[in-house]
Amino acid sequence: MNKVVVFIVEGGTDKRVLENIFKKIYRHKEIHFEFTHGDITSDENINKSNIQIEIYNHVESYLKDKKLKRTDIWQIVQIFDTDGTYIDDSYIMQGTSDEFIYSTESISCKNVQRVINRNKHKREMIDYLLTCDKIRGIQYRCYYLSSNLDHALYNKLNLDDEKKIKYADKFYEQFMGKEKAFINYLNMEVVNDVPESFPLSWRYIKEGLHSLERHTNLNIYFKENPIL
Repeated sequence: MNKVVVFIVEGGTDKRVLENIFKKIYRHKEIHFEFTHGDITSDENINKSNIQIEIYNHVESYLKDKKLKRTDIWQIVQIFDTDGTYIDDSYIMQGTSDEFIYSTESISCKNVQRVINRNKHKREMIDYLLTCDKIRGIQYRCYYLSSNLDHALYNKLNLDDEKKIKYADKFYEQFMGKEKAFINYLNMEVVNDVPESFPLSWRYIKEGLHSLERHTNLNIYFKENPIL
């Protein structure tokens, strides 16, 4: 079989939107999506000492299910929501909701300190993973959708679960049978001034309010992994 690329995303709707698009674009590769049931970089029980283990656990579950060996995996690709994690604390506002409410200029919540703590922890985890080029000997690379997948792909913020599914299905239908157009869509609609260099794209998203704005560097994956 072809070497497998395992993509790791946060939720089921992320997989629902992206997996078939990537499978159709990269027909010569074995593409598989795993989702983590939430943001592992925000989980207080996960730190630098165990986050690689947590990521590999999702790969290992796939290996066991398919009866594969670790050497069958060519690459692990993780796609993060930025969630405004790199903004200055002064843009975190007192709100009326227990949930984090996002705009392109601020995050609001009843408990401001909770947002501050989340951002600090998430920054530390992402910055650490950016120093990792391998996990358990497998090539590792991470990209972002800002401020989350819904924002990047549909230009919608603060969607509930029902609307996430609705938009995910509608979005995939838009590219059904013409999946390669997704790459042009990212470049034309979502990249929004992000540099085409992988290191510079991450430097960019850490500046100012960019991690709240609509951006992505996922387009760079397609540059680094040309379609045959």
